[in-house]
Amino acid sequence: MFRMMKSLFLGAALVAPTFAMADVVKFDKVTDNVYAFIGEINDRTKENLGLNANIGLVVTSEGAVIIDSGAGPLSAAAIEKAAKKITDQKIVAVFNTGAQDHRWLGNDYFAKKGAQIYAMQTTVDTQIKMEASILNRIKSTDPIFHDQTPFHAPRPFQGTDAAVRIGGVTFEVKYFNDAHFPGDAVVWLPKQQVLFSGDHVYVDRLLGVHPHTHAVKWLDAYEQMIQLPAKYIVPGHGEVSDKAKVQRETGDYLKQVVEAVKETIDDMGALDDVSPSRDWSQFQHLRHFDGWHGRNISNTFQRLEMESM
Repeated sequence: MFRMMKSLFLGAALVAPTFAMADVVKFDKVTDNVYAFIGEINDRTKENLGLNANIGLVVTSEGAVIIDSGAGPLSAAAIEKAAKKITDQKIVAVFNTGAQDHRWLGNDYFAKKGAQIYAMQTTVDTQIKMEASILNRIKSTDPIFHDQTPFHAPRPFQGTDAAVRIGGVTFEVKYFNDAHFPGDAVVWLPKQQVLFSGDHVYVDRLLGVHPHTHAVKWLDAYEQMIQLPAKYIVPGHGEVSDKAKVQRETGDYLKQVVEAVKETIDDMGALDDVSPSRDWSQFQHLRHFDGWHGRNISNTFQRLEMESM
């Protein structure tokens, strides 16, 4: 029995590094010195190391900067490996745009190698508040995700706007309102006109409204965010896009959900009345529409109905 257990332990130990060393992450150029990894638009798996989301890389004269750190040490190692194929520079900083697992669970990996971790206070507050549920979800995906050491930005930014200059590049961190998760923020590179939107924006797949998501606040945050003069938008999920595509696949959908639910509640209607009140065909091409649209309507209806009482 001891030999069997020892063999199983050694087998597991040999498997984990294999995933970490796999070429799961590949950064593609957005514009000069700015790159993005576009994660899968399906679910987290051990094969994608939990990276069904996008990650940013910015090369500066003082080192490389990562936008969102991955879903733990395995994906963080894959991000680091991919970054080394772009630049010899050390990773000196990491920005978190949100509290979902793939936005920050790799922080500890990079911090131990000397990188500074940056995030808004409201983002860190949500990371801490939802830590147990976030860890439970990623750990339930596969045993390879059980090794997690949560680490938060040690000196979070206060207020709603902050700026850090690293190697000649200005990184502006902005919180407009809660989005997919409470405390979601964006990273804006004004000179490069690149917006790392985090989970304010979904393209190619339908956005998700969860019980913790306030669709009205998300729409407000989106409408402020989209005013930035971005030439390139790296969304939370889906391909790098321009404003027109982002508006069609995130802004228009959010607005229609909020308006349809509000009008139904104002007319004393029921949940089943919401979807038939609008034409949703322009969004049906988005991945997961059939499975998620009904849930999005239901979660929004329940929240707004409760607030109206």
